Amino acid sequence: MASTRNDKAQYRIEPVGEQDGYGRLTLSGDWRIGNIGGIAPRLKSDLKPLSSIEVDSGALEQLDTAGAYLLSAVIGDRVRGEIFAGQDNYRGLYDLVSGRDLTVDEFHEDHVRREESENPIIRGLAKLGAGVAVNLAIFTALLSFIGRTVVTLIATIFNPLKLRLTPLVSLMQRAGIEALPIVIASNLFIGAVIAFLGAMQLSQFGAQVFSIELVGIAELRELGPLITAVLLAGRSASSFAAEIGAMKMNQEIDAMRVMGIDPYEALVLPRLIGLVLMIPLITFVGSMAGMIGGFGIIWTTLDYGPPMILQRTLDYVDISHFFVGMVKTPFYAAAIAIIGCHMGMTVTEDVISLGRQVTRAVVQAIFAIFVIDAVFALLLQGVPAQ
Repeated sequence: MASTRNDKAQYRIEPVGEQDGYGRLTLSGDWRIGNIGGIAPRLKSDLKPLSSIEVDSGALEQLDTAGAYLLSAVIGDRVRGEIFAGQDNYRGLYDLVSGRDLTVDEFHEDHVRREESENPIIRGLAKLGAGVAVNLAIFTALLSFIGRTVVTLIATIFNPLKLRLTPLVSLMQRAGIEALPIVIASNLFIGAVIAFLGAMQLSQFGAQVFSIELVGIAELRELGPLITAVLLAGRSASSFAAEIGAMKMNQEIDAMRVMGIDPYEALVLPRLIGLVLMIPLITFVGSMAGMIGGFGIIWTTLDYGPPMILQRTLDYVDISHFFVGMVKTPFYAAAIAIIGCHMGMTVTEDVISLGRQVTRAVVQAIFAIFVIDAVFALLLQGVPAQ
């Protein structure tokens, strides 16, 4: 029917059988961007009389995105049979530029039709089951990550020379020392709010003096460690996920494995150990800041001087509350570091995945902190509150 040649890109069109409007397009040569200039108008004109097109690409030597897009644009939905049969790489490229691999519209329409025809209860249960399956897979992957981290930690304990001190010290500074200003400020205001509310409510019963014990116990036992952990979850979990996720996107982690470097040993362990070592110090400073903020409000609103506040604190705020608060902090730190690093390791090669995993790292770390806090509250409820 027609044939043409443009440098190395060649095609031939011929009718098939007696069917009107049915033709065969034979491709040969090199269909890459440097060889297809000006061929699109002629090919489109030659294919215009055909209503269905059979594509023979057996003699095709090269095809790139530009060539595949050209063919997709001029052929459209007139393809008859399988295009690029036996040439999976060419077919995948053609499907990618033409959107045939996703079939989004067909899938969406079929999905909507099935959803409309299903019973709402069955549809709800199906969504619930799918959600449970997804979360179970995420939890299983997290357990596997924890196991691998624990094995690496045990191996490092038996061989301390494997621990990388330079990144450890750097992470202790970034995740610990640099977090002190926000931790101090937040706990200062939280302590002030607790003192103000406590003094206001207790004064109705003439028991405003007990606001001193309220601030001391609340800050040492619960609020100081909890607020500090939540702030570190938002600060460090997101940072760990973003840093490791960016390395995963740039294939730096794969390069580390090729060079014989264990990513768990080089990336996860320093973050875990650094945060576990620093969080008791940060929590202590935060709790003291909360007590100072609360006692400052009590001093100014109730006119109780510092000597009285200090004496009642020493007499009625037992040291056990301090230990109850501090014993939880390493578990908070471990949860924050493990979840942040795990989310970073699960990032794929796109920015959308990075943003999604950073968000998940913060949300899951905060959720884990509240769960840990609830567990310790149940386990340590018998500790004397005097």
